[in-house]
Amino acid sequence: MKKYISILLLSAISLFAASIPLHVRVDIYQNISFLSKTYEIYNQDNISFLMPLQTQLENIKFKSTGCKTQNLQLSVPKKMDTENIKKLEIKITEMENKIKNIEGENVILKTISLKQENIENINELLSLFDKNYMGNLKQLSSLKDKLDIANQELKKLQNQNAKKYKVFKASFTCKEKSRVQITYPEYNFTVRHFYIFNAKTGTKSLEFTKKIKILQKTGENFQNLDIYAHSNSYNRRVAPSPFYPKYLNSAKKERMFLKQAPAIMGSVDKSRSYKENFTTSSFIAKHIDINNNKEKIIVLQKENIKVVFENDIDGYGSSLAYLKAKFKSDKFYPGANSYIYLNNNQIGIKWIPNIQKDSEVSLFFGENQNIKVEKKLIKKFNESEFFSNNRKNTQIWQYKIKNISKIAQKVNLIERLPVSQNEDIKIKPLYDTKNAKMQKNGKVVWSFILKPNERKIIKFGYEIIKPKS
Repeated sequence: MKKYISILLLSAISLFAASIPLHVRVDIYQNISFLSKTYEIYNQDNISFLMPLQTQLENIKFKSTGCKTQNLQLSVPKKMDTENIKKLEIKITEMENKIKNIEGENVILKTISLKQENIENINELLSLFDKNYMGNLKQLSSLKDKLDIANQELKKLQNQNAKKYKVFKASFTCKEKSRVQITYPEYNFTVRHFYIFNAKTGTKSLEFTKKIKILQKTGENFQNLDIYAHSNSYNRRVAPSPFYPKYLNSAKKERMFLKQAPAIMGSVDKSRSYKENFTTSSFIAKHIDINNNKEKIIVLQKENIKVVFENDIDGYGSSLAYLKAKFKSDKFYPGANSYIYLNNNQIGIKWIPNIQKDSEVSLFFGENQNIKVEKKLIKKFNESEFFSNNRKNTQIWQYKIKNISKIAQKVNLIERLPVSQNEDIKIKPLYDTKNAKMQKNGKVVWSFILKPNERKIIKFGYEIIKPKS
């Protein structure tokens, strides 16, 4: 009999162990996540757990060696009714009954009459009353606090389990001890990428941190979770647009749609790492604990980058000097909101577009008030040529730029020259073109170094010549 009970216990332990994953990994794309759970199988075992409502059998992928999958099932949608809720409900009932009993005991203690007792017994009764009655009040206070916490926890669990789920069940038969990986889409992960840029002017460096904020409402608590944050979207376009002949007076086109297969990632030993695939890149964080319905911020990458500091003056706009850090990234980073710091002081929040690998990146860190800029319009007039059908419009500005800091600083003054798209309208620059660089779009840039307390004067202007008509 004892032997039979032992066999039953071992079978139950084996079944329970199979329902607990040995390892869990989440692949996070820009628009969806995939959970991969790895189980250890001994000859034959059953696996059962909850999956999101949207899951279909064809979305579930299996990976194993020497194992056969049998009795694969996915239930109709149902509401979760976990064992934790039942246990908590029993605990609350027990505490409520205990509170009632103690309150009843105190009512009896208060009815004890001292009139019929002699003086010798009064002190003994008072001591007994004080010990029991006051002790009960203290116990009541503690129990009521615990009851409030338990009710809050019960409400939270009931809210979490209000969603509908599907129950996945499968049986696996393996030749020997083996591992089975089950991968399925998980729609209950909310992930937000963001960056922190902290420029250090003293060391001419940039402290760059990539983070993600994760909120998962799967109903599970994950321990030692491996996170793979990919740079691409799961259902992005995977091929160029189909070619169709262009026929005049024809409106019909045949369209063809392609489905994308999920990316396959290799394992990495480091707890924080970066991996470049053939077409994409991934940031990896391992051994992360994430509880259900709890937000968590995770650092995926942190590095110090050497930068070059310059100052850009937008003469065409506010005419203020803005501090700029230039660097070259050795990784690809997808666009995200960024928190901008300068020497540990927060400057602001800005959306940073995709940072391409091996491309020069420029980040701005707010106004540099140590670069004083004065802009003044010194000439503006219109005139018509007497012996010509042309009319001239002339404008000239003067810039006085001074460095009031104690270090030399590089300055780029940027102005805008009008660009004519009409051959009858001519634009004539009125500035020193030798020291300025002009682009086809009309962007004019002066670059120079200002020593401490040094001032530079630059004149910029243009003349527009166009027909009177």
